Amino acid sequence: MVSANPFKIFAPYLAPYKRRVAIGFFWLLCTQAIALSMPMLIKGAVDTIEAGVQGTGAEFYTDGVMGDIVFFASVIAGLALIEWLMSIGMRWQFGAMSRLVERDLRQRYIRHLLTLPLSFFHGERAGDLVARASNDVESIQRFLFFGLRMAIFGVLTLVLSLALMCRIDWELALLALLPMPVMILLTRWVGRRVHRGFRRVQDQFGAMSSQIQENLTGMRVVKAFALADGEIGRFVETNKAYVDENRRLVKLRSLFFPFTFLLNGVSMVVILWLGGLRVIDGALSLGAFVAFNAYLTRLGMPMMLLGWIVDEYQRCRASLGRLEEIFAAEPQAGQGLVGEAEPIRGEIEFRHADFAYEDQPVLRDVNIRVPAGGTLAVVGRVGSGKTTIARLVPSLIRAGAGQVLIDGVPIEEIPLVRLRAAIGYVPQDSFLFSDSLRENIALGAESEAADRAAGIARLTADLERFPGGMETVVGERGITLSGGQKQRTALARAIVRDPRILILDDALASVDAHTEEEILKGLRDVMRDRTTILIAHRISTVQHADHIVVLEEGHIAEEGTHEQLVAHNGIYADMYNRQHLSEELSEL
Repeated sequence: MVSANPFKIFAPYLAPYKRRVAIGFFWLLCTQAIALSMPMLIKGAVDTIEAGVQGTGAEFYTDGVMGDIVFFASVIAGLALIEWLMSIGMRWQFGAMSRLVERDLRQRYIRHLLTLPLSFFHGERAGDLVARASNDVESIQRFLFFGLRMAIFGVLTLVLSLALMCRIDWELALLALLPMPVMILLTRWVGRRVHRGFRRVQDQFGAMSSQIQENLTGMRVVKAFALADGEIGRFVETNKAYVDENRRLVKLRSLFFPFTFLLNGVSMVVILWLGGLRVIDGALSLGAFVAFNAYLTRLGMPMMLLGWIVDEYQRCRASLGRLEEIFAAEPQAGQGLVGEAEPIRGEIEFRHADFAYEDQPVLRDVNIRVPAGGTLAVVGRVGSGKTTIARLVPSLIRAGAGQVLIDGVPIEEIPLVRLRAAIGYVPQDSFLFSDSLRENIALGAESEAADRAAGIARLTADLERFPGGMETVVGERGITLSGGQKQRTALARAIVRDPRILILDDALASVDAHTEEEILKGLRDVMRDRTTILIAHRISTVQHADHIVVLEEGHIAEEGTHEQLVAHNGIYADMYNRQHLSEELSEL
């Protein structure tokens, strides 16, 4: 239901541009004052003509009637020109304001999204988030430009026209208001349904956008598994649901808007009949009757616009509600903290750390300490919690119990920007932007640093085969690169900023054993002076680490050096023996 002040919800967004709104309102008021003075001038002209027609021939001119008509015509023409100029200024102010609010909303939306924890995006569809930034924001902009202006215009026209109609004939003015209670009740009834209907439309549009986005990003899978027909069928159903929701709104509007025209038409018929009788009886001059009907025509515009304004308002309100849902999501703790300037050394400690995904335990009472400059390797079976360890350090997720500390300070107390600036992280799924290799590696760093990082990641030989070298555009999500090339690009990106902490989450899984050995040789100099966490399946990747942890169902099953764990003859030794045997068989 619309509140007593339906435009209050826009106040925070209009506040920075209240000067523009005030100027636009002033010009709108001026244009309305001019427009509403026109019928009175027409009244004077008609009454003058009516008086003049009593004479004939030269008397019409000698009595000054023609001069009066020229005067009225000149004034009306001059005022029309002024109204036109003021209308340009008014539209400019409201148009600029609406576009600036649109810009602010999108910027706030993106800024807020980037402050949200990773867990937020696990429950959201990318296409729906994009739809909120495009369709919903555009709906708000459209109302602020057209709807808000028309609402102000309607109120001014209704109040001023009614006041002037009452001045001419208050009894006829009261008759003209008879359809108003019906219009108000109908508008409230329709408004509630439009709000709910448009919310469903926007939600369905978000679902459709998500499906398109998934098909585009997963095009390789769709084609590889011959899923095109099935995906087309799914999209047809989603698209049909979207059309069905829109058709319900169209049906509602198709009944509502003609009804407003009908009420306005009935009102005009009544006024023409009764007003005409008053003119014939001499109770009302012809000029006054013409002016009254001109005001009645203008009074009908707000009544007819009321439905459109309510429709646009409810659409805008539904869209703003969808944005507010995102704004209401709590940012990840640590966004606004101001930290000390002392640089991070890189000591990492897990104290009784637990973590669970939706009540499914992943880590249980994990205790690990990695001294600054040390190398920790984490191995274990699939699903044992290795990636969770990697995500806890840069605070992509937060421990459910226990603590994770950097240099003895809980990560919750370290500003996220400062924490993550000190970490180079290579996740399992290497995401690349649709840009050049250089920009994907550098991400704002100097060009020379990108070249050096590419060399360490053993990308140099591949660059010689690329048509543009480092300037080669890799396509969306790096689609033109192989899995190994994408991983090496992500590795180069992680080390380009010379981070104090380097986290490699199975970063060499997509490269062959020879390339892995070459990369590790290049990384040894890089890893020497920084804290490194190596997560891998291959024993060859982790065997030179200072300390190795073996995870089993979320807890530490074994830990020690490579030699100690092999001698222990447990899980690690079993993994080592199996992989060693596999390598020997592959050489046969």
